[in-house]
Amino acid sequence: MKDITIFIFISLLFLGCSKKEKEFDSLEYSYGGTFSELYSLKFTESDTVYVYQEWIGRHINNSISLLKEKTQYYGIINPEEKLKLYNYIEKINLFKYKSEYYEHYLDGSCYAIAIKKDNKSKTIFAHSHETPKEIDSIAGWINKIKKNLILKETKKHLNYKTSESVFPPPPPPISNN
Repeated sequence: MKDITIFIFISLLFLGCSKKEKEFDSLEYSYGGTFSELYSLKFTESDTVYVYQEWIGRHINNSISLLKEKTQYYGIINPEEKLKLYNYIEKINLFKYKSEYYEHYLDGSCYAIAIKKDNKSKTIFAHSHETPKEIDSIAGWINKIKKNLILKETKKHLNYKTSESVFPPPPPPISNN
């Protein structure tokens, strides 16, 4: 009986120590390029990534079908890419960076990253040539992941907090006066 108790204790201790802490509770990203596209991504704990394609300035073929504007999609992320991205996010600690990197110029690209972990949350908006390379690197990885996803349309509706800072507001209504 004593041997079984010791075995159970050691097994529980081993399982408790080997459980990896989550890199984050949620991760979201939105991108806006003046002449390319506007989209948002939401990463899940599983291998599913949700993508909302707001606008496309050129035809983008994802090898299954032509993407449509104002459409919600999902795709399955490659496990190796997911692990690399998550490890890098954990390594650089987005919480230590400023919330905004902004320079006033009219075109170019901008993006926003929102992360939540434990009771902390952080959103970083970037529209600048002075954005730290670590943050630009995460944005580059996420853009590459999105480009490589095989997307399938879904009727699931998600809200993207980061889209508020990247998507332009709709134009005012035309007045008949």
